[in-house]
Amino acid sequence: MADSNDTAPRHGLGAQLWGAVKDALIDEDPVAAARRAKLQGTRTPADKPAAPDAAPAAMSPMAQALMAQVLSKATAYTALTDKLAPLEAIVLDERTRYQAAYALIKSSRSVEQVVQAIAMQHVPALEAEAARFGAQLEDKERQEIGARSQELQTLTTHIEAAAQQVATLRADTAARIQQIEAAVARDRERQAQLTQEIDGKRHELAGVQRQFDAAAKSVAQALDAAKATVLRHLG
Repeated sequence: MADSNDTAPRHGLGAQLWGAVKDALIDEDPVAAARRAKLQGTRTPADKPAAPDAAPAAMSPMAQALMAQVLSKATAYTALTDKLAPLEAIVLDERTRYQAAYALIKSSRSVEQVVQAIAMQHVPALEAEAARFGAQLEDKERQEIGARSQELQTLTTHIEAAAQQVATLRADTAARIQQIEAAVARDRERQAQLTQEIDGKRHELAGVQRQFDAAAKSVAQALDAAKATVLRHLG
């Protein structure tokens, strides 16, 4: 298979990755899956030969979709993997399998070319997919979070304005209460003063009344005496 940077991708990544995101969240942990597979392997019947190499942890659906996209362009490495795939069920030993697959392409591909294809083509492809996926996430964020964020900001502004209004009203009310209390204090002081003055005036008038009563009594007595004198001398 010839190297080409123009070969069409084998699988589109967009819908696959977004579908894989949800699956990846509930997918079994690869380490746990490998451990479970290993435990199941210990229960294999004795007459069944065990694979000499431990199987790698299974990829999540997202990782599988991403790997398919990263390897979607034909390179020296994909030429090797194309030959490896049919041998996986036949040659169990990994080293033997790689050597057999490479034997099929070594006339047109060197080991150095295979390694360079991974480093110079597939790793950059992964980085490009990571950047593209990041842009897709930003689009999703704008679509699904943007409106909510705007509403949240509006509500936050309203809440802050209402809190400020409440604080202002409380300050105004406190100032008004202080004014009323000061007026009440002045009124109480005047009230006490007036009460004292009224009591003083009443006491003063009561004294005058007593003096008048005494004077009136004296005059009445004098008149009675005058009347008696007139009658005694002239009557």
